[in-house]
Amino acid sequence: MRRKIKLDSIMNSEHYHLLSDVRSVAPSHKQAEALRVRLQYALASDEFYLEYQPQWNVHGHIQGAEVLIRWQHPRYGVLLPERFMDALMSCQLGPALFGWLAERALPLLQRLRNEVTPDFSLSLALPLSLAANEAVLAPFTQQLSQYGLTPAAIALIWQGSDDLLSDPACLAGMHTLREQGYGAALAEYGEGYRQLAALNQLPLDRVHIPPGVIGLLPHPDAMVMVQLMLRLADKLAMRCCAQRVDSVQQFECLSAAGCRDFQGAYLFHPLSAHQLAVVCHILSDADEAASPSGG
Repeated sequence: MRRKIKLDSIMNSEHYHLLSDVRSVAPSHKQAEALRVRLQYALASDEFYLEYQPQWNVHGHIQGAEVLIRWQHPRYGVLLPERFMDALMSCQLGPALFGWLAERALPLLQRLRNEVTPDFSLSLALPLSLAANEAVLAPFTQQLSQYGLTPAAIALIWQGSDDLLSDPACLAGMHTLREQGYGAALAEYGEGYRQLAALNQLPLDRVHIPPGVIGLLPHPDAMVMVQLMLRLADKLAMRCCAQRVDSVQQFECLSAAGCRDFQGAYLFHPLSAHQLAVVCHILSDADEAASPSGG
């Protein structure tokens, strides 16, 4: 009862509003503690939730999904990770977050690999700065084996400034996670992407066609960029995925150029775990019915 009173007191205080504290450069001890308790409460009370953005191939078959972490904040509505991830990490709640994530996402992944396709995979976008402290992912990694999974079933999509790719700690963490078996990609290359020439030296196994390029299709210059990205991925033996494919015109341009992996609202919007499982089973059943041996 005393614990509940303390939580309710914090929730009714100015710290419940949270966002000013998240932005604080040097929060007081009282502010930092209030923020930590508030975030713990949000995790424990399921204010955080997951959605899944399907990833599909040229035939429209779902072959994976990106895990999207959201916070249904009672005052501010749905918050995206850029509004709370730094706060979670600064409050030393990274392990708690990834343990929570594993408990919800891994049973679904196990089910879809068993019932739909054994190659089904999940991807997770993370701030590149997190690679410098890759130990926070340990609770997630440790739970993989409980579901008969390996890190190869998970791709980490690193988001952040190109400057962090020159940070020794970030690079070391990226290499460590890649050596553990995790897939890896950079979300976007950034303006100018000066590391492009050294792409084959980074611990990556896939590349993404930047959404900014996809948004310019079918402009001829954008088509040239798409073709160059696909050729580069092929030379480096990497998968190449087009993200934010939101129209039939974009899909047709990309598929004509040879792209085979897609993500975006053209076919699928983000789904709940239940919705993803239902859609995957419907599509799988339809494929079986259409096959020569399906009757």
